[in-house]
Amino acid sequence: MDIYESLLNHYQRMAGALEDKALAAKVFPSAGSASRQDLLRDFLASHLPPRLNVSGESHIFDSEGNISAPIDLAISSDLVLHYQQPPKDFHCLEGCHASIVMKETLDRENCREAMKRIATIPTMPEVPPGLGILFAGKAKNNMMVRVIFAFDGAEPGETLDEMGRFYGEYQVPDSAKPDIVIVNNRYGIMRIGEEGAMTADGCAIQPNTFQLFGCVPSEPQIGGYSLLYLLSEIQRASASAMSCNIDFGAYLDQMPL
Repeated sequence: MDIYESLLNHYQRMAGALEDKALAAKVFPSAGSASRQDLLRDFLASHLPPRLNVSGESHIFDSEGNISAPIDLAISSDLVLHYQQPPKDFHCLEGCHASIVMKETLDRENCREAMKRIATIPTMPEVPPGLGILFAGKAKNNMMVRVIFAFDGAEPGETLDEMGRFYGEYQVPDSAKPDIVIVNNRYGIMRIGEEGAMTADGCAIQPNTFQLFGCVPSEPQIGGYSLLYLLSEIQRASASAMSCNIDFGAYLDQMPL
């Protein structure tokens, strides 16, 4: 048995379960009347390291008082401050390693709404004021993965075109744009990092551009690969954050005594 083929088959089955209720009932114990959004949350909670928490509707805030619009799923570590105000959770920026906006269908309107919500999440300043963060290198804008996840959507070319139009109309910092866009079992899009990239045949890819990393029918198991890619990026972000020594005094300083 090839272990990598077995792994990809496992994640492809997970992607299928997010699409098919009959299969979901066999894969997820909680399937029953659960929504697909709840199933994605269960999938993440069961596959990410135990020290990471998967929360439902959340707001993300920073030490300067900026706070995001509602985010459907937030993944945070067990080493940072957060609090609940049911039914919502609130997470400090430095402790949130992934933020996910979910859509049933990623059409033009939903794509724009998702990008607007992603853009409200505070970004990490190059030198976080008063936080005493000791970086092992440059400021870690990659401490959080920003994700749009949909269960159906427009064709990949249409989505890329709409993203291009949106960011042509609105001035949004690259660090406030989505890192990953997934339309389950259909295609995935990634934002290239600040260093740029190279294609397999040696062509340069410009930094901070959006690139399709796979779609059906040419990659029939793109659903499984996309889920595994999402997990690996969340794991990378959380590991990156562990290299920082964070002092939450700046949050304490904001308290209105």
